[in-house]
Amino acid sequence: MRIRFQHTGLVLSWLLRGIGASLRYEVIDRAGLLKAQPREALIWVFWHNRMFLIPYLHQRWFPDIPGCILSSPSGDGKIIADVCEQFGLEAARGSSSKPEKGMSALIKLAEKVKAGYDIGITPDGPRGPCYQLNPGPLKLAQLTGARIMPAHVQYESWWEFKTWDRFQLPKPFSKVRIILDDPISIPRRLDEAQFERHRQQIESVLRVGAIGLA
Repeated sequence: MRIRFQHTGLVLSWLLRGIGASLRYEVIDRAGLLKAQPREALIWVFWHNRMFLIPYLHQRWFPDIPGCILSSPSGDGKIIADVCEQFGLEAARGSSSKPEKGMSALIKLAEKVKAGYDIGITPDGPRGPCYQLNPGPLKLAQLTGARIMPAHVQYESWWEFKTWDRFQLPKPFSKVRIILDDPISIPRRLDEAQFERHRQQIESVLRVGAIGLA
């Protein structure tokens, strides 16, 4: 989506609150996060086309846990950062696909993890390919020791945009299933083949969760 007008982030945050409040939620908390307070900081990973509800849900369920999202340096990334700011989430500007070029963002995210922040990353962003997990979240997990939590957002009814990620916007008053999956630990020391096996494991878990509600 390419939307450009003044105060875009604020307007989209109003849209998010309105739609988010109208939806019927089914929550499957495999990670046990809704029972564990206080808890460790986690690296949330979710597909780029399912990011819409994440700021609303984090504020609704975990208002006392600070959060920071990774957003791209692009204009679209600025809009995402502005929307997240309305929900109390900070932003680190960079790319999960090119951690070597987003080192400053990686360092900032690592600092936030150590300060107890949840981290939100769309691992197929900012330009895809869709449903292909980039190495950024695993690098951050190795650096900090934080576990990666796959978060699945499954819509019963939605509008789909003609974008690279086929961005999905849930229709008001429809049902949404949220799955907070089992957190995954990434060892600090891995050779290339081991790293790839872990990457494929998380990608597979996320892809299974990308199916909409029947």
